Amino acid sequence: MGDGRKVRITLTSAQDGSSFDHSYSGEWFRKERSIYIRYTEAADSDDKGAGEVRTLIRYRPEELSILRRGAVESEQLFTAGQRRIGRYRSAAIAFELETDTSKLGLIGAGGSASVDEHGLPSQLPFTLEWAYEMRVNEQSSGRFDIRLYIQEDTHQ
Repeated sequence: MGDGRKVRITLTSAQDGSSFDHSYSGEWFRKERSIYIRYTEAADSDDKGAGEVRTLIRYRPEELSILRRGAVESEQLFTAGQRRIGRYRSAAIAFELETDTSKLGLIGAGGSASVDEHGLPSQLPFTLEWAYEMRVNEQSSGRFDIRLYIQEDTHQ
């Protein structure tokens, strides 16, 4: 694989019976034994305090991390079967959050992923899928099921 490829990202987030889809243009690349997916969320024109948020996702088998920087700053780590501490900060609020991940995996086109010797996707498209319960101040904030579908962006 080359240094990076332009991709179209479809993020599906389901929480407690509600589901939302978002699409982004971004880039995916590989570095050592991890893959990275990078995209920018546009500012919400309805929110006067909003600005862009740059997101970087790192995946390696058994672990997923999400770093967000900009109007919102957060760090989350997901490891199947484990609880991890993260953080969230915006202009209005800051707090620690905890993720208890029940599922983390890779799905390829047609249901099974084509992976290399390190367990990383070797071709597009593929889907990263994870499920977790989020806790803030030791209180449940909900159960989330996330699917991140990555495909080559043929429009750029």
